[in-house]
Amino acid sequence: MFVTPNTLQDLDRQHSPLIAVNGCIETLEQGFLFLDALPEKDYSVIVAPQFSSSIGQHFRHLLDIFHSLGKSRQLIDYNQRRRGHEVETSITTAMSELEVVIQWLQQKQEPELLEPVTIITEVSVKQTETSTMSSTLIREITFASLHATHHYAMAKVISQFLGNATCSGFGVAPATATFIREQ
Repeated sequence: MFVTPNTLQDLDRQHSPLIAVNGCIETLEQGFLFLDALPEKDYSVIVAPQFSSSIGQHFRHLLDIFHSLGKSRQLIDYNQRRRGHEVETSITTAMSELEVVIQWLQQKQEPELLEPVTIITEVSVKQTETSTMSSTLIREITFASLHATHHYAMAKVISQFLGNATCSGFGVAPATATFIREQ
């Protein structure tokens, strides 16, 4: 079932890029709370053979996506990664970086969010093949937020493998949360 707006006012509200920014901030705050409750020793553990990445590596990756958004106003290069960076082994560093991204998002205004950007990303696993395409900053912020949720879900499972209790809503996509609320 598709949800449709009841009024033009609802439609205008749904099209505001600031709604997406607020949702992204909410997502990043979930990550902050998850890390705040996670034992430091569990942050960089790789639970083999089930997983090949640690919680820290998942957070480094999702933070790399957000770092790509903030480097240039017109070009977003998703191929820039910080593998092996301190954020992979330090919860404190990851939490600090989440705070910086939240502050960056809080400063965004609607005109800047609607500006066109060009993104560069690799698109093949068989060979090095990069694609360039047009987008907007708000579209890429929304992508980064949803992408973070995917990595949160992985971090949640790893954390549970290590015997930690986690919030049931952590790592749940917004559309899934709506579905669950409607049940």
